[in-house]
Parts: sequence; C-alpha cells; structure tokens
Amino acid sequence: MTMQDMRLNMQDIARSGHVTRWHSVRCARSQTLAEHHYLVAMIARELMQRIFGDRLSAETRLCVLEYALLHDAPELLMGDLPSPLKRRIADIAGAADPLVRIEQEIAPEINERRNALQGTALVVIVKLADLMDACLFIREEGIGRHAAAVAEQTEHAFREKIREAQMRFTDLDWSAAAALYAQMRGECGADNRLLFEGHT
Repeated sequence: MTMQDMRLNMQDIARSGHVTRWHSVRCARSQTLAEHHYLVAMIARELMQRIFGDRLSAETRLCVLEYALLHDAPELLMGDLPSPLKRRIADIAGAADPLVRIEQEIAPEINERRNALQGTALVVIVKLADLMDACLFIREEGIGRHAAAVAEQTEHAFREKIREAQMRFTDLDWSAAAALYAQMRGECGADNRLLFEGHT
C-alpha cells in the first residue's frame, strides 16, 4: 500500500482519544481530538437550533453533525499542525497546497461533506463551533503570555467570522453565536456546577 492508497479507518478513529492538540501552546492539560470533535459537534448542534430553529431537516442536521465529528480527522495521521504553519504553507504553495492534497487523499469523505455544505450558512456554523471550542479550551487551559495571545487571536477570528456571516447571510440572527459563547464562558446564565454544589 502506498501513501496515495491510504484512507482513514475505524482503527484510526479509535485512537482519537489519544491524539492531542495544541502542541505549540503551553497548556495545563492536553485536549484530545475526540474531545474537540465532540464539543464542536455539540456546539454546532446548539447553534443550528438557536439560529435555524426547526427549519432544518433531520438529514441536513445529520450532515452537519457528521462533518463536525470528522472535520479534523486527518490530524489522526498528520498531527495538529499549528495554524500559523498551515497558513504559511498555503501562502507558499498556493493552489497546490500539499496539506489540502494529503487531507483529500486520506479522508475524501470529509471533503465530500464539506463540499455538500459549501456556500451555505451551515459550513459557517461548523467553523464558529470550531473556533468557540478553541477559544474556550485555550482560555481555560492555556498558561502564560503566549497562550493569552493565542486566545486573543482566536477570539478575534471568532468575532470576524460572526461579522462575515452577518454580512453574507443577512436573514439569520448570528448574535446567537456570541450569546452562546458568553454563556459557555460563564459570563451569563446559571452555572449548574455552583447551583448543584449549593452555592448561590
């Protein structure tokens, strides 16, 4: 078998609880790819409900959730490359970006799901969920100035993605994404941990 014949399989997926992210940022603990995929799917699910209500079919919701659960699966073989490195490779390679090619070769089904959502607000929902999970994790677990700077950059990217969505899909209420992020950060709403423990 050659590299071109390689495809992600269930043996690879089973290792997603061991493959970690955030290699270039000092953190109090590691985040696994399985944790990231789960949270992105759950956040995307909540965003779909808040932004679309009951207007999406079950089939459409399933497509979004499957994409969210697999969107970074190539990291199972490639590892979590830092975003600045990915951007630099894309700048140098242009349309011939080798990372995109490798991802398409080893996980064509992810590309198919992404293409099915391309040009719709649903792909934006998955990207917002991805950024929200990144912001939440690095704010909670990041250590030091570099982690704080990464958190600021990631939150800036999140706000920019919301602005982009507001300009592109004007019929939808994208403030729901910022409200959900504020709630998940504990800035508003009830903190069930404190309520459960009897703190008021």
